[in-house]
Amino acid sequence: MTIYSYKNYNNKINEATVEFYLDEKVDESTKRGLNVKITTNRLFIRNITNEPKDRQTFYDLLCDPINTVKYGYGVQTKEQVDQDVDQWLEGWKNHDVCSGLMVFNKETNDFLGHVMFIHGKVDGEGELAIILDKNHWGKGYGSEMLEVLVHCMSDSIIKENYLISTGPGLIGKPLYTIFATARVDNFGSLSIIQKAGLKYYHQQILYGSERKYFRMDL
Repeated sequence: MTIYSYKNYNNKINEATVEFYLDEKVDESTKRGLNVKITTNRLFIRNITNEPKDRQTFYDLLCDPINTVKYGYGVQTKEQVDQDVDQWLEGWKNHDVCSGLMVFNKETNDFLGHVMFIHGKVDGEGELAIILDKNHWGKGYGSEMLEVLVHCMSDSIIKENYLISTGPGLIGKPLYTIFATARVDNFGSLSIIQKAGLKYYHQQILYGSERKYFRMDL
């Protein structure tokens, strides 16, 4: 476990922990999957698991038209969610950190949303993305979610020597840069990304909408 102290956008010192660890060994023929636990002042973040409740939680989040109104892919079907969840589970099994994470309130255990590293367009580049459940908008959770990925998880990925590739099953290179995008009319996400320290560098159409791009080299 690595303990971090970092300044948030208000210049306040926040503390977080990041721990990568392997599944308990069942037998010699079973590959030990990768897991991660992250804590902040208010959040508990972990990798998705094969528990049915985790999958149902993603149905509730990503099949909701309000939650996904400005989400890149828009509202999802259960079949689309299943494809993503299966890919994330396979990713964690194969020690690919570009896989799905679940975010909870550390005190109440309420599910807050989804945050993840995504495979970039070149080896060593990671994309960051978040989606927050509508019941928890406007409470600063989005900023806390993205900041801990930028300032803590990315550093742990580098220190633990996990490689970032352009897709599942590829070798990749050490993480050296991260980026995030948001629709030009998604003012909440634009603010969250900039508060985390990423800088605007580009604008183009993606997922059918004009989006702004932000980057940080590590």
